[in-house]
Amino acid sequence: QGGLSGSMSRAVMRARPDGAIRFQSSSAHAHEHVARGEIEILTAAAKETLHLFPTWLQIELRTDHAGEFGAVEIYKGALIGARLRDRVGFSGAPTDRMIAFCEHHMHTEQVHYEVMLELVPPSNRTKLQGVWMLAARGLGFAPALLGPRALYWTIMAVETFVEEHYQDQIIRLRRENELPALTQLFEILCADEVEHRNEAVRELFGSADAPETINPGLVIQMWCRLVDFGSR
Repeated sequence: QGGLSGSMSRAVMRARPDGAIRFQSSSAHAHEHVARGEIEILTAAAKETLHLFPTWLQIELRTDHAGEFGAVEIYKGALIGARLRDRVGFSGAPTDRMIAFCEHHMHTEQVHYEVMLELVPPSNRTKLQGVWMLAARGLGFAPALLGPRALYWTIMAVETFVEEHYQDQIIRLRRENELPALTQLFEILCADEVEHRNEAVRELFGSADAPETINPGLVIQMWCRLVDFGSR
């Protein structure tokens, strides 16, 4: 089973053979599957209005496509780093939890990426996809190899940027009030990104309440600007 529906069916986490804790509860799984079904419906509805997308939105969608592609690759790189860390002797519950965190988030980001494939025609996609793949995998690999806390800080910073980017588009779409299906779709995608950030914060601080203001650091800021620049 391929495409958007296929990724949704693959999004359920499974326990690792060594008995590591699942990353999500069964109730969270149920909520996630409901949201994925809604994403599928809204994507189809938004696709019917492609001819109505204004120029500013087409430009933003090009950035969204590059960003969601990069997000999948970040988690692929992180999984390589985390599994290498596990193999060289840094095994145990923190590493297992980091691997489960990456697997779950990567499946969600794959759904987001496939939404963008539906909404962004090939002629409007970034031409630098190979560059973004290498950059994103490196951005995931390096902190995961260093350890769980380095990865969670990275994800928290990246998702903070992504939330702001989606919110800017949602605010403008609400104001123009012409594309309700796309607006609702973006609200769901943004909520997923916020939850990813909050999960990273919980792993770091034990609560999603802290900190509210995050300085991403120079490396993360450069990556985010690079994605935005290169996808335009």
